[in-house]
Amino acid sequence: MDNLLLKPDDITFIGVLNACSHAGRAGRLEDAWKMIEEMPMLPNDIIWRSLLSACRNHGDLIMGQRVAEESIQVGFCDSSFYVLLSNIYASTLSWDNVNRFRMIMTQREMRKIPGCSWIELGGVVHEFVVGDISHPMTTEIYSLLEFVRLQLVLYHKI
Repeated sequence: MDNLLLKPDDITFIGVLNACSHAGRAGRLEDAWKMIEEMPMLPNDIIWRSLLSACRNHGDLIMGQRVAEESIQVGFCDSSFYVLLSNIYASTLSWDNVNRFRMIMTQREMRKIPGCSWIELGGVVHEFVVGDISHPMTTEIYSLLEFVRLQLVLYHKI
């Protein structure tokens, strides 16, 4: 784009980030890295976290370490970053490194933000947070989930 004297806008970079994400999902992590390096602006935490997530999905410890070094250098190290990095090490059975990053999180008083989802039923929005049992229908919900789980187990044995 620079060669053509075109100035990219926000939409252009959304497209670049999307392409980077697709390259990462396809396992083309080196291509994603090169694309990030060639961007005319500095990558932000979302871009680094996306590439780190792709490294986790593909079990690429070496690229994950490169991404980690870059992210740490520019200060993009929130709890989700450390959890992703810890998961990469766990997938390679590198338990010393898993413990090292969990210790860093503990020392810095970082906590993993629990996953949650929402559903709207009858005009009422219900929020579900991992491990939360405060919903008034928790017993019924978990009973139904267990039923579905058992059905899936039976289905896969057929």
